[in-house]
Amino acid sequence: MNVMIKIDGMHCENCAARITKALENTEGVSNVSVSLEKKEANLTLSESYDLEKLKEKIEDLGFTVEEINKIS
Repeated sequence: MNVMIKIDGMHCENCAARITKALENTEGVSNVSVSLEKKEANLTLSESYDLEKLKEKIEDLGFTVEEINKIS
């Protein structure tokens, strides 16, 4: 499942790098791409992955998840 996540609170490349690293080290997550300019992350999740857990993981880093959209 491909997912796009709108993230608030990213102010620099280090913020984007922190999110990228955390997501890449998450089981069931692959193909992570975080854009500081667009304030979003695009990634692939295993079908059984809980989107709420993904939101919590990002918010635990100090960022706000504004929305999560599944992409066909």
